[in-house]
Amino acid sequence: MPHKLTKSRKQLLLLLLAFLLPVLLAKALLSSGFKGEVKTHGGQLLSTNITYQQLFQPVANEGVTADKTTSDKQWKLIYLTSKPCHETCFNQLYHIQQTYKALGRLQDRVTLAVLARNTPQDYPQRVSKDLFVSHQVSLNIANEFDDTVLIVDPLGNLVMSYQFDNNKQQSLVKAHDILLDIKQLLKLSRIG
Repeated sequence: MPHKLTKSRKQLLLLLLAFLLPVLLAKALLSSGFKGEVKTHGGQLLSTNITYQQLFQPVANEGVTADKTTSDKQWKLIYLTSKPCHETCFNQLYHIQQTYKALGRLQDRVTLAVLARNTPQDYPQRVSKDLFVSHQVSLNIANEFDDTVLIVDPLGNLVMSYQFDNNKQQSLVKAHDILLDIKQLLKLSRIG
């Protein structure tokens, strides 16, 4: 009889360890500040104190729908350049526009915005000026994010940034990376 009691105690102890060990290990990792590796698809995570509200001021332009300028509860995909927009810039805007269209039913949760010296009427036909909201920017802040695509959460925090280069193939890859990252953010987000 004492042999059975020892065997049942061992089983009980093993059963308790099987449940408690993962909990204790997780608690130890969280207490030590370990959060694991954050994986993105090519975007750079931003840890800046600059917010969307500090960076942009909406402006009224002809050909831009007014309801898009007031969508503060949406994620924002923003292209920022302090230079006049020419062919390379227009190609990047086209890729961003295609990324937005590829979101499908998730488009309702995202607003596109562009800041360039051009007015929307200057855009070539392949760039739909109706999709973009134009903004003015604080130039001292803009230099930090020149020729950059930014993802901004509904609370106004700058979340990720992407740099396009002049290579058309690389721009396609970067646009796909943006699509994957924003879909992942929208999936994980309970806001916007």
